[in-house]
Amino acid sequence: MNQQRPSHQAGNNPPSGGNPNQSEGTNAGQPAVTVQISFSGPLPEPFPDYLIFSILNIIALFPLLGLGAIFFSVETRSDNKTGNRLLAEINSRKARFLNIVALGVGTISFLVYSVIRALLK
Repeated sequence: MNQQRPSHQAGNNPPSGGNPNQSEGTNAGQPAVTVQISFSGPLPEPFPDYLIFSILNIIALFPLLGLGAIFFSVETRSDNKTGNRLLAEINSRKARFLNIVALGVGTISFLVYSVIRALLK
């Protein structure tokens, strides 16, 4: 097995990366890419998470929709802490919507139940 090794004569040394086809400090033919990483802390004006409203809906009115509202309430709280304004706003609106629907469904269910019970006595 006779393998040839590249000769490293003066002026013919490969760059520090070891690839003789690559010029020093750049990738030949490829544009430079700048990556900017930004971290945002908690939102200065956080969106409401409606967590108490969600807990009350689970306990008193309509537990199924209350569970969904709790999920979006917790997500809103998390997004507020990480500074994700768009997701915090979206999740806050979903939590509010589910809480309002749970309040309506629970109230109507209670009223219908009360009327039927009163009529059957």
